[in-house]
Amino acid sequence: MDRFEGDIAVLLKKGEESVQKNVPREHFTENVSEGDIVQEITIDSTVAYRPLKQETQKRKQKAEDLLNKIKNKKN
Repeated sequence: MDRFEGDIAVLLKKGEESVQKNVPREHFTENVSEGDIVQEITIDSTVAYRPLKQETQKRKQKAEDLLNKIKNKKN
């Protein structure tokens, strides 16, 4: 999930970040934040999105580790 523009979430496709999808906030099963990884699911013939909390945490940790590695290399 890249960002919110009002009540619309702007999603970017993994690996193809130039591909955007606008999704109304009410289509999410839980609260989401910028940077969260979400999965498209179908509930009673309705498309919805749910956050993948574990996957999001792993990606954030990987980014933080990389940033720390870069910072430590400069010293």
